[in-house]
Amino acid sequence: MPNPASVEKQQGLNQVVINKVQRMVEGKRQGVMETIARLLDEGKIAQDFIAPIGVNLRGKEKQPVISFRAADRVQMTMPEGNFSLHGNAISQISEKMGVPAKYLRELSGGDVWQKQLCATILNEHSGWTARTRVLIRAVGMEVRGVLSDSYRRLNSVDILTAFIREAANQGAVVSDAYMNDTKVWCETILPTPIEIPTRKNGTVIIFAGARFSTSDYGNGSVDMRSFLLNGACLNGMVRESVMRQVHLGARLPDSLALSQKTYELDTQTTVSAVSDLTKGLYNKDTLMQKAIEIQGASEIDVDFDKELKQLVQKGGLLKNEGREVEKLLMNNNPEDGVTGGATLWKLTQGITAFAREQEPERCRELHEISGQLMNRVNQLINNIYSLHNLKNNRIMNTSLEIIRSAGTDHLCYRMEDDTFVAVHNPMLSFTEK
Repeated sequence: MPNPASVEKQQGLNQVVINKVQRMVEGKRQGVMETIARLLDEGKIAQDFIAPIGVNLRGKEKQPVISFRAADRVQMTMPEGNFSLHGNAISQISEKMGVPAKYLRELSGGDVWQKQLCATILNEHSGWTARTRVLIRAVGMEVRGVLSDSYRRLNSVDILTAFIREAANQGAVVSDAYMNDTKVWCETILPTPIEIPTRKNGTVIIFAGARFSTSDYGNGSVDMRSFLLNGACLNGMVRESVMRQVHLGARLPDSLALSQKTYELDTQTTVSAVSDLTKGLYNKDTLMQKAIEIQGASEIDVDFDKELKQLVQKGGLLKNEGREVEKLLMNNNPEDGVTGGATLWKLTQGITAFAREQEPERCRELHEISGQLMNRVNQLINNIYSLHNLKNNRIMNTSLEIIRSAGTDHLCYRMEDDTFVAVHNPMLSFTEK
């Protein structure tokens, strides 16, 4: 029987966390409304064009249909007018013309002479590049995407609305949303926390949910992931993608009006998929699996110094970011979600604690990096299965439970003979009495 005093204390702590998360949601509400308003407003002035980049080399054509000029910003000149070029569009044009994208982006954001040089390079390459049909996506008079003519256009407003609606049907609320010039994100969580006891990092209080993101300009696919919010410190994390739908379809006709039906059907199909996957991310089995993964991550000991150096070497973290994460880990502050032993779970919380103070785009990238580290838990589970020679058809029936022995809690795997095997030490096993 649980100690009544301990239960009462934990309930009190849970209420403090719930109140903290509710204040966070309230504080984010204005930003959520602004994100949705921006998505709607930009949709009203969005324009799509099918146009050729480059020239017909076989026909010895010398004058491309599209040219470039420099003013306050680098511009693309089309029959429809002069459009300024967003950095994302410059990167995409660079790739199509075989020019280093980083170099052109730097020129386009530089002084007057650098902008002129950028326009000159684009014009020169355009005159010697084989003609390619592209989809040009603009908002007002700014080109934000130069994409394949097989790019699948979708109505992001309808898809995001479907995500929020289904999350609400599951009892979730929108906890945050953000939109930059080329991408939109939205996170939802259940308002009631899940208590997850861990052996080495204390009791973790998690608000489980889902994250949706998409880009209309080639800066990412339609993507959905489990989202986990640590209630004690408001650290966020996303797990592996359950939907990564690349925007590619049939070749677009010269008249975009002819593809309107395809646009509507593709959007309806994606809306249906997003609704189903959102429901799946909130079902009981999914939530239980995430709790088990957190317990498993708390069983995996890691060397922080080695881990951070590897993340820097692989480009996941910048050097200065690695140093800041290390400071958070050494501080061992529960308010940062960083407490207990040197485990994989603590490492992920150090990264997401650092993410809280970063720009919205980088914050969400760090959420993904920390989630990728959690994939090791699945490897641990597979190793245990291999050790005990479990066949695939038996794995699905193997459950995990917390077993208390000699005053210590152990995360264990229940075997079919009702033996419990400790995750942290496969040679340690328990039987029910």
